[in-house]
Order: sequence, then structure tokens, then C-alpha cells
Amino acid sequence: MDNNNQQQNTDPYQQGNPYRQQNTDPYQQGNPYRQQNTDPYQQGNPYQQQNTDPYQQGNPYRQPDPYSGGYGGYYDYGSSQEPQKAPNIFQQFVLSFIPPQYDRLAKVKTGSMIGFVMLLALVATIISFVSLIMSFAPGVDGKVWTDYLPDFEVSDGRLYIEEDFVYDESGTFIYLTDKISGFSYEDVSAIAEEGYRNLILAGRDRISVFQNGEYQQFNLRNLNSDIELSKDWIVNTFMPVMMVLIALGYLFFFVGRVFWYFLCAAIYLLIAMIFDAMMHKKLPSGTLFRVAVYSKVLMFVVATLLSVVPFVTFSVNLFLRIAITIAFMGFAIAKFPGNGGTASGR
Repeated sequence: MDNNNQQQNTDPYQQGNPYRQQNTDPYQQGNPYRQQNTDPYQQGNPYQQQNTDPYQQGNPYRQPDPYSGGYGGYYDYGSSQEPQKAPNIFQQFVLSFIPPQYDRLAKVKTGSMIGFVMLLALVATIISFVSLIMSFAPGVDGKVWTDYLPDFEVSDGRLYIEEDFVYDESGTFIYLTDKISGFSYEDVSAIAEEGYRNLILAGRDRISVFQNGEYQQFNLRNLNSDIELSKDWIVNTFMPVMMVLIALGYLFFFVGRVFWYFLCAAIYLLIAMIFDAMMHKKLPSGTLFRVAVYSKVLMFVVATLLSVVPFVTFSVNLFLRIAITIAFMGFAIAKFPGNGGTASGR
């Protein structure tokens, strides 16, 4: 017997009833709020698509910057990177020894670069000045060089000395006596042949001086008769005045050193332009000038240190200094990016 109520199911509400097919929940079939998600606020809600932050989608403050990544966009205040700052004076000194880092030095402003060179020249001048002053400092025995001077006096064009004085050390020979009138060129030459570089031979009436291969002779009668030379005059009058003159001299030397540094850098700039043309870098002239300025630092420091180290008796050859500086410039320019490179600071 064919009974419709007995076909595979005795429930009259299941067959053909959309609410009973595959799900007994009448709110699931055909309900957009129940498809694939039980949250009615997620489907079709722009605030829930790919980001739960309602302030990100459609927010003009999160879009790209039109000045850095296309037209019509906006600046992303949350993800921008700050530009790399120009090196300070102390960083400039370190980076000047590393040619591949000269692209960072190209960002240094002109005022900072001038300040760096002035500070570099000032430190070098102070080191040289202190080195000179230390030569007048007391020795291991507590005596200064004036303590070794004999008691003498020059007055009325004549030398007076209690006993003969002899100094023989480090290629320098000094002999003072009032027992003879003076010394001849032959006397000085005979002593110089023994290997002395500096000679001072003083007699009763004349002083003979031999220094760096040059010979000179002075007559004591030609000295100003109003000035009486003596050990006391040297210690109490001459030395204080000489120290002031030396300090003023080093001040002018510092100013001249700064001008000379930039003058040499301007000459090196011409060579840097040749390198730039050969390598097709097309770097700005300001960048090339900074390369020339910082390339000089290495040999400037080396020459300064060699001039003050007591046990060093040699100096760097001028042509070697020029060659090393040019090599630094060439290597630094080669490491710059081409087609304009890095814009220099102002």
C-alpha cells in the first residue's frame, strides 16, 4: 500500500518544506546574516573587511603620500620614516677615514663643515703649541733649560763670563768664553764636520752661528748699548715676552691654517671634478668639494702627530700626502651613486 505519509519519513513538515531541508533552523537558509558567519555585523560591513580598525578603511590620513609615491594620495602619518640626519662634528671625523661613507658626509651643511675644519685645525694647533711649551718644562732632574745657562753678561759690546761654558747634546754644540776675541769660519767648519747641525761659538767680541748649513757672524759692539744681556734678563724679561709672542704667533698660525686647508681643498676639487667626469657620476660641485675637504683629514692628522711625537725623526713626503689624498677622493667618488648622487647640504 502506497502511503505518502510513510515515504522515508513520517513527518509531513519535512518534504518540500524549506525550513526542514538540511537544517532545522528557519533563520539559517537564505538568511544573509547566517551564511558562513554567525556575526550579523561582519558580512557586508566595510568596517570588518580585512581590518577591524574602522579608522583605516577610507581614511585619507592612511593613504600614500602624493609627494613620494604618486599623485592623488595622502600622507601616511603612521608609517613614514624620518630622513637620515647629517653627521655631527665628531661623526664627521670618524667617517672621514671611511671613503665608502662619504655619501653621508655629503649631507653635512656648509656651516657644520667649516666648523669641523676649524675645530680640526684648532686641535692640531693646540697640540703643536703644547708640544713646544713642554720643551721648556722641567726635566727629570727638576731643572728647566734656563737653569743650565751660565752666569754671563754682555755690556759695552763685550762678553763677560765667570768660566767657559760648553753644551754638547743632540747634534748641538755651544761654547762661550771671554778668553779670546772670537772664532773664525774655519773654526766653525772644523767642528761642524764632526756631525753637528747647530753651532754657537761666542768669544769676547764676536758670536759665530752655524745652523742648517748656513754660517753667520755677529759683532757684539753692534748690539744696542742700552740693553745688557745676562742670565737674569733672559729668565725674567726675555722668556715671558717670548711666550706671549709665541702664543700670538700660534693664533695667526691657526687662522692661516684654516684658510690654507680650504685653499688646498679647492685645488683638490679640480681633481675631484675630473674623477667625476671619468666615472660619469654627475655629482654636484658642493658634494665634490666636501669629498675634497674630508679626504684631506687623514694626512692632516698623520702629519700633525708625526710633528709632535718625540721619537719620530721623519715626516711624510709632500708628494706621498698628495697621492694618498687623491686616492681617497677617487675611492670615495666611485662609491657614490651615479646620476646626481647625493645632494649636498647647505
